[in-house]
Amino acid sequence: MRRVLLGVVSALVLAASSPQAHAQGCAVNSQIFLKNDNLPDIPGTQPVSIIPGLCEGEAMGCVFDVSGQQFSSEVKVNAVSGAFINPASVAGITAIVDLEIYDGITWVGTTPVLGPKVFDFETDAGANIQFSSSGVNTVDISNFDVRISSGQLVVAWFLELTQSTGSCATGYTTNFATDNNLSPCAAPCGPIRKNLIFIQGQGWRDPMTATVSGFPLCSCFYAGNWIIRACVEPTGFPRTYCTSKLNSANCLPAVGWTGAATLSSGPDNFHIRCTNVINQRSGVMYWGTAPLAAPFLGGTLCVAQPVVRTGVQNSGGSPTGVNCNTGAYDFFFSQSYASLNGVLAGVDYYAQHWMRDPANLDGTGASLSNGVNFRFLP
Repeated sequence: MRRVLLGVVSALVLAASSPQAHAQGCAVNSQIFLKNDNLPDIPGTQPVSIIPGLCEGEAMGCVFDVSGQQFSSEVKVNAVSGAFINPASVAGITAIVDLEIYDGITWVGTTPVLGPKVFDFETDAGANIQFSSSGVNTVDISNFDVRISSGQLVVAWFLELTQSTGSCATGYTTNFATDNNLSPCAAPCGPIRKNLIFIQGQGWRDPMTATVSGFPLCSCFYAGNWIIRACVEPTGFPRTYCTSKLNSANCLPAVGWTGAATLSSGPDNFHIRCTNVINQRSGVMYWGTAPLAAPFLGGTLCVAQPVVRTGVQNSGGSPTGVNCNTGAYDFFFSQSYASLNGVLAGVDYYAQHWMRDPANLDGTGASLSNGVNFRFLP
């Protein structure tokens, strides 16, 4: 790493075209799209910061917290992206990079200690990855069954060989980039413990607190968040997906569960619940065999037709006033109900709650929870 002053440029930050490239976002609704950067999902032309002083043999990395995404804190990593940006948006400048994935991270003061390495593209695939300017390059690794179980997904991109003009001493004109859009030395140095940088002679560091030759990297030589993205698939069941609609009490209805979904081999105690709902409001749960993410009643419809609707329930809670911390919906998905509705073991089912919300400012009179994906054991 060399202390080459960063510069903010307006560059084309689109998905790079390659046999392994995908549009930004995840192709499958049940996958979770993770962004380390704060750019739009499909960035277009955005002011970003190229980090010219990152040299061959060094790396950018980030930490994704997936512990709250689903039941078991285990996810399968299906695709990972990284930005390789030219200030003039020139296309076709290439670099050989390697992708490494680690399961977890701990900190000794401000120094990161990465968990076990679970994937190295160069070793596991027996090939190299080519990044091309100017944009976000995406690599599909869904065939490798890469999983992490700690709830902390660490993604690292190593720059191995670059065709960019420049040198390690003077800086490379085309390089990895961050989402910083402020002038050099003006950006705040935060957040910490989110971004990582591998510096020759030092190893892994947090770029917000790292120094080179006694000089702090942030904010004159590094600022912002690395443009790194990932698509992950929760592997535990049940698990949540999709997005809630904000209700008139300024809460996001949240679906959850208690017990275990079994048809006959375990206790009959599986309940699908919905909290953060307005008290004393009627609602229903509907469920089916396919997920969805479509506009609906000012929110998102998370279950595709055909669906089964349960009976109307009341959220209960405080008999007077309006709040979203005393009421809840609780549907007992009993073994007898499952049998009557032809539920099968090992099949994916999806459910969402709809509830009355007359005071909702969008005029729909309704609010929606996120979705839950569940499977029954025999």
